[in-house]
Amino acid sequence: MDAPRFHTKIAGVSFEGRQDTIAGLRADASLELLREPENPYDSNAIAVAYGNLRLGFFNRELAAHIAPVMDAGVRYRARIASLTGSGEGRHRGVNIFVEREAATAMRRGLGPGARAPLADGAAVGECVREALIGTARPHEPQRAVLERIAAGKNTLAIFGTGRGKSFCFQYAAALRALRHAQEKTLVIYPLRALANDQFDALLRRLEPLGVRCFRANGSIDADERDDLFRALKNGEWDIVLATPEFLEFHRDAFQASSVPALVVVDEAHHLTESRHRPAYARLGETIAHFGSPQVLALTATAGDAPFKGIVADLGINAWVIDPTVRDNLHVVDARDTGNKLRYLLEILTQSPPGSRKAIVYCNSRPRVTEVAQQLRRELGDVVMFYHGKMPNTERLEIEQRFREGSLEVIVATSAFGEGIDLPDVRNVVLYHLNFNAGEFNQQAGRAGRDGAPARIHLLYGQADRAVNEFLIDCEAPPLGRLREIYRGMKSMARDGNLRSDNAAIAGTLGIRGVEAQTIRAALRIFADSALVEIGEDDDGRYVRFLPVRGRVEMERNERYAEGEATREAFALFCDLALRAPATTLERLVNRPIYPSGIELRR
Repeated sequence: MDAPRFHTKIAGVSFEGRQDTIAGLRADASLELLREPENPYDSNAIAVAYGNLRLGFFNRELAAHIAPVMDAGVRYRARIASLTGSGEGRHRGVNIFVEREAATAMRRGLGPGARAPLADGAAVGECVREALIGTARPHEPQRAVLERIAAGKNTLAIFGTGRGKSFCFQYAAALRALRHAQEKTLVIYPLRALANDQFDALLRRLEPLGVRCFRANGSIDADERDDLFRALKNGEWDIVLATPEFLEFHRDAFQASSVPALVVVDEAHHLTESRHRPAYARLGETIAHFGSPQVLALTATAGDAPFKGIVADLGINAWVIDPTVRDNLHVVDARDTGNKLRYLLEILTQSPPGSRKAIVYCNSRPRVTEVAQQLRRELGDVVMFYHGKMPNTERLEIEQRFREGSLEVIVATSAFGEGIDLPDVRNVVLYHLNFNAGEFNQQAGRAGRDGAPARIHLLYGQADRAVNEFLIDCEAPPLGRLREIYRGMKSMARDGNLRSDNAAIAGTLGIRGVEAQTIRAALRIFADSALVEIGEDDDGRYVRFLPVRGRVEMERNERYAEGEATREAFALFCDLALRAPATTLERLVNRPIYPSGIELRR
């Protein structure tokens, strides 16, 4: 368990009279976590206490992960998230929220939601730089962007793939959080998948410094959503990564102590390319709603018309264009290859010793593990898999071994991405079709960052399209599917209530292509539209169908709108990725698109 914050249940509350003890507790009450290394039943035991009252323990599996971290000096705080069960003879339970305390050496609190500015700004800057890019130094265009941000200018940065656009906002946002008490950064992404990848990287690198990061989109569950809105209400956040749809429906949550000082618009060309999305058409108005925050826009694609649109919509008064062309990159067109394993073995075994460092990107954790095992049978222990569900310590070890060269091949999901800036990757293999152009550019752009020749191998094919469309429909059901699910679930309900888990509902409905995750996504959309109420009582989870008055406008539903954006982005990317010549795809990766007749710096 490496997450900086998580929910769990207390184990053992039914013993030693604890049922009576917890009867008088209240939600949000602060709790204490106590290590009990001498516990005769479990040396990893972590007790949960309310004052002098012992309520119970972490379960064994969770305690095994957390106890060594606590023993190493990391501190956690906890509070009651909810209480379950009530009444005579009912079993009571305690759900708690646990949060790792931020690094107090970097920043100390001055009370709820407040943070002390740091005196030694230079030292903080070095800590942030090292956390983000290790021993590397920002290149000159990055420094130019940071200078304009520091001067308070609304800035546009046009950098090609792999030239470090994200570092510019990450560094600026972290410094604002650590040097100043209340300066917050809101980052806007066109797709929730891109925001989620960035979020994982930020948590790993900036949370240990005390920077409080949250994501704000329709993919997060109810507990994470509650934590987000609690942080927004109290101003207890530093960076929020959001979609324009989230802001469209929840911009009033960013007020008082939660008004952002810096707004970052990533993939800013969507301001002109995606104006059919209402949230993008009104994004300038939404930002203006926050007063006059400073703006940083980032993109690799801003020809004449997008450039003018971005400058006008966001009030840009400074820009930095990095014209660097990464002509060391070569796209190898191996689309629709029949035997992908044989192809991988050929390119890896034919590479000279010491120069076959490669990343193989796959779309799912099971496939990552399978491909890595197949390669290990032929290449040995120089191959390892990598995905976001691995413990952080394992991921850091794999990254370090890959950097040093004892590992030569990483088979990974998109989790091996943001913040992992390795210079000498000679081959990047896109084993499966990406879900959008941004993901394609990010993964392909990890090749050859040292300037030496590198290759990007396209192994995906037409068969991948149907697989990706199925996966997208599972996570973002289209309108017709939602109607079918709603009607089917309502027919299953008794007295207006449905008691069943997602897998059982999917099995009973028997709708082609509907899985447990489809039901989960549909229920979130239904709840947001006030079609159902989802809760939990002593008998477990219930779905209660609510009275419907008038037409339900799904277009006004944040999660549904995000899903439609995901589907549209994939459809547009497919036409390019599957049909365009390799030379066209190579130009997407190795150079920026910027307006003609415009000075490179302003």
